[in-house]
Amino acid sequence: MSGQKIKCLVIIVNRDKGEQVAELCRSYQLYFTYGILALGTAGSDLLDYLGIGETDKELLFCCLPAQLEHEVMHRIAKETQIRKMGHGIMFTMPLSGISSLFQRKILCGRIYEEEEMEQKERKYELVIAVVEHGWRDEVMEAAKEANATGGTVLHARSLHEDDATSFLGIRLQGEKDIVVILSVYENYKQIMHEINMAAGLQTEAKGLIFSMPVDEFIGM
Repeated sequence: MSGQKIKCLVIIVNRDKGEQVAELCRSYQLYFTYGILALGTAGSDLLDYLGIGETDKELLFCCLPAQLEHEVMHRIAKETQIRKMGHGIMFTMPLSGISSLFQRKILCGRIYEEEEMEQKERKYELVIAVVEHGWRDEVMEAAKEANATGGTVLHARSLHEDDATSFLGIRLQGEKDIVVILSVYENYKQIMHEINMAAGLQTEAKGLIFSMPVDEFIGM
């Protein structure tokens, strides 16, 4: 069973679609689905074009068998109209490890024929910036300089504020803004560079910037 590949599916939709997405996941026996309230933001030109401003979003994530990836994503896309501009985005990310018990729970007794997973050319990257609360606009403005079209903002708090302050040698606030930006692979390094210059650790934003690989992607 160890060869049964599991992926993480991330869906960002308007908040009124969150429960619908959760129900669709449940119909595939994907019971480990979690939701986080978020704020959607895009470049001002795009917002003007869409006739919207910042929008309430919900970020949902779950783990699923890789063999269900395409079926589940296209079903969610069809039911939620996520392919329409401004309706959200959805993508999968590879897992580097998973406990055997959790893997069995995700598979729910389903056994898939193990197949060689072809090495795909990477097309997308997820850029994540964790900054002091109130710096999300500066992050997005910097990302726009590298042709980022939009992002999602999560509000969080540091659970190890004193330890992080001692380790980094700088004073950190407890409240954080987490800005998540999906980028085409060719742009992500420049996006990270621009954010680092405007809101990195050596600025008042005290930003931590990193990226993660993305496999499949649907939406705008």
